[in-house]
Amino acid sequence: MLRAVHMNLFKLSPEMFRSNKNTKFKANFTASLFLILILGIMVVSCNREEKTMDNQNVGTITNESSSVGVEGITKYQLDNGLTVILEENHSSPVVSVNVWVKTGSACEIDGEYGLAHVHEHMLFKGTEKRKVGEIARVIESSGGDINAFTSFDETVYYVVIASRFLDTALDVLSDAMQNSTFDPEELNKELEVVVEEIRRGKDSPSRNLSEKMFSTTFTAHPYGRPVIGSEESVRSFTREGITDFYKKWYTPNNMVLVVVGDFETSKVMPKIEELYGQYPSRELPECDIAEEPVQEGMRTYVINKPLQEGYFSLAYHVPNAKHEDTPVMDVLSNILGGGDSSRLFQNIKEDKGLVNSIYAYAFTPKYEGIFTVGGSIDPVKSKEALSEIVKEVNRFKYEPVSDEELQRVKVNLESDAIYTKETMQGQAQKLGFFEVETDDYKYEEEYLDKVSKVTPADIMLAAQTYFNDENLTAGFLLPTDSITIKEEEIKSIAENASKEVQKGTADNGSGEILVEKDLMAKNEAPQSVTEDSETPKSKSEVGTAGEVKKYVLDNGITVLIKKNDSVPLFAARAAFLGGVRYEDQATNGISNFLSRMLTRGTESRSALQIAQEIESIAGEVEGFSGRNSFGVTVESLSKSFVPAMDIFTDVLLNPSFDSEEVERARREILADINRQGDNLLRTTVNLFLDTLYTEHPYKLDPLGTVETVSEVDSESLRDFYNKYARPENMVITVVGNVNEDEVFETIKKDFGGMIKGSTPAPVIKADAPPSEIREKIETKKDKAQTHILLGFQGPKLDDEDHYSIEVLNTIMSGMGGRLFLELRDKKSLAYSVTSFYTPGLEPGFLGVYIGTAPQKEDEAIQGMKEQLELLLKDGVSDEEITRAQNYLIGSFEIGLQQNSSQAAKITFDELYDIGWEEYNKYPEKIYAVTKEDVLKAARKYIDLDKYTLVIVKPEDES
Repeated sequence: MLRAVHMNLFKLSPEMFRSNKNTKFKANFTASLFLILILGIMVVSCNREEKTMDNQNVGTITNESSSVGVEGITKYQLDNGLTVILEENHSSPVVSVNVWVKTGSACEIDGEYGLAHVHEHMLFKGTEKRKVGEIARVIESSGGDINAFTSFDETVYYVVIASRFLDTALDVLSDAMQNSTFDPEELNKELEVVVEEIRRGKDSPSRNLSEKMFSTTFTAHPYGRPVIGSEESVRSFTREGITDFYKKWYTPNNMVLVVVGDFETSKVMPKIEELYGQYPSRELPECDIAEEPVQEGMRTYVINKPLQEGYFSLAYHVPNAKHEDTPVMDVLSNILGGGDSSRLFQNIKEDKGLVNSIYAYAFTPKYEGIFTVGGSIDPVKSKEALSEIVKEVNRFKYEPVSDEELQRVKVNLESDAIYTKETMQGQAQKLGFFEVETDDYKYEEEYLDKVSKVTPADIMLAAQTYFNDENLTAGFLLPTDSITIKEEEIKSIAENASKEVQKGTADNGSGEILVEKDLMAKNEAPQSVTEDSETPKSKSEVGTAGEVKKYVLDNGITVLIKKNDSVPLFAARAAFLGGVRYEDQATNGISNFLSRMLTRGTESRSALQIAQEIESIAGEVEGFSGRNSFGVTVESLSKSFVPAMDIFTDVLLNPSFDSEEVERARREILADINRQGDNLLRTTVNLFLDTLYTEHPYKLDPLGTVETVSEVDSESLRDFYNKYARPENMVITVVGNVNEDEVFETIKKDFGGMIKGSTPAPVIKADAPPSEIREKIETKKDKAQTHILLGFQGPKLDDEDHYSIEVLNTIMSGMGGRLFLELRDKKSLAYSVTSFYTPGLEPGFLGVYIGTAPQKEDEAIQGMKEQLELLLKDGVSDEEITRAQNYLIGSFEIGLQQNSSQAAKITFDELYDIGWEEYNKYPEKIYAVTKEDVLKAARKYIDLDKYTLVIVKPEDES
């Protein structure tokens, strides 16, 4: 991964082993990218017309209309071999520019392991005309985001930016691809950064488990090697090795340029020719990929590390992306573990309570892939869980899936093509993936056609082909003191489970005979699941995003509706004031508990029925809670507005708080609390907040504590719900391709009957800022990195300083920010370094974070303080102000591409008395900030005699 942690530290992405609450299924390319990400390297009927353009030296042009696109897609090739794919999409003023290099770690040879990833870092470390840090600074000054990731088969560089700066994005990526200097001094610095990234991965359970899984599953194929390499290999790299790798693989005939977004193709093509047309091509060498031998026996492993929780993984060899069985395995994986209604989630997690989280994915890249089942577990349940999981997998060999399961999965896989269209980066990434992995960006159409034709017999036949004990690799990552399962026991447990399923199905007459009967009917015309599915409108039908319409019902509910016809989707959010802010030491965690219970059953629907119904329409409904609010969200296809809103209304108005579901939710939350100990960044954040605040609820962990969560019951949940889920305390927002009048009438009919009252908000007293330096240190066994967080109390959301601190935070963070340039680029102190700012309804918090090697701890703290001292002494420059303002506005536009993001922004601004109009006023307020405002705000909140410092570090073993 190229960049440091440039995000709000307190809105972290879920870990690999989180609870399964994502009910939108993902197609093959997304599953593959998912497994790339958990490795820790981010390293996320066509009518064809051939024609030439006399006025452009751009080679052959193929103008093609996408099967799922709002606009047509143009594919052509420059004379130097560069493949270009362009898709116009005018739904948002945003573009995504991707350069896919068709070489990743799989093409590395001895002495190069990890070189593709290091090369990814170095391409942003300066060119002949742009110095170190300038590439990121140029993009961020234009309101964009630049990043890259390396995987097994490709290295991808991308920019997401406001469309008015498309030329800048094209120019910067072209410059990086063609003119990087690979400065020896900068290389040595960056190698230290990559070493810190490797160390960071050593503290990640998901990285540890996935690397062991791949290395055990692939004994000859390069997929068995970690993409990032090792400390030893990385430290051995030289400039000569880097440039040799560049000359070998970085040639336009080994690249794909993808541009998706708000532009005109006729204007972009000449610019691409100007910037990329003179890039000389070279003859490509063969990528010597060792073939993986057929696995002839089960492989097992057990790893022990100081952890709070156990983790497991099962992997079966499966074919590559274009194999005829891949659509079948994708359907199978989603039936098995692709949502809350899946078999693993319902049978293994919910009913038997054997795992804390569980998933199944078919990872089918360019070469041979794996079908994997994994998750987190209480170590004492390892043996039983392994047995039951293997049984669930093997049942596919003998028992046909139901029509209901098959239909639900097909609808979700096909609808993913529509959901992907919500963002420019999503569509660009998909086009690039299919072009690079399958040599055809249109392959999605063929793939979905095959998905629509999958039968129960196909699934049984595929399961019988791949789900064999000799093709299985299974293992566990367990706490050091856990001896709940031994490596030699895994094989016998799995084999016995397989035999038990085979014997049971043979006894009841199913199995091979049923497969043969179904195969006889395999060639009968299947029922299409796409005949009445809605696709995005053509260009002439696309509407524009409308203004927000606000209503207040008689009972006090505020209703906000915003029409957006760019894709046939909608999102709704209902929110109440509450969350951690309405909790105390005794009730801590109840908001989070409540949010999970809202979708775990109503008076008329069980938790399983809710999951099945929402997934059958390719939708998602889930509860949420945070520091200031709680509620429910729903997303779905526009054509399913009525059934989706019916479920949304039911879970909000009629939650049952069933005692059995309460126990299931409690088990899930306690596991999440326990798992936090394995996430050192989260541990650091929680320690910081507990130290910064003394009385205010912001000091509390949103999950709660073991003690408080153990005390929650149906009655306490119902009491909290009845107290705060009140109409006068509620905002409902709907954004998307909807009929505004229909939306309002539906909400009025469904929610107008809520009885108006008075919500007794608790008395919340803001803490005074610390009057002294507060420090806390926590140690962890067998860890590789030290995490340091230094911070202060910050503004409230409605403070006049709020916008100034947002600008300040941006100046300090990001790849073009001060911390990145000084502490990472120049001093190589860290892989992850950033600043953070989270406002609140009472004073929020801000500060700086770094993850570094233990021996660099003192230097890192000193470096953080020096940057803050420099800020307080000299302030910021005009150039920094402009860069930060443009970046914030650009990020604002990019972040609001999805209906759900717009609904969240509008809802919370209204709920928190900022007013939904902030949606339109935000750019103006950011641009109004001056450097004098920033310095004044910095000196108001940052006091180096009164800071809070927390450190989470490895235990001293000397």
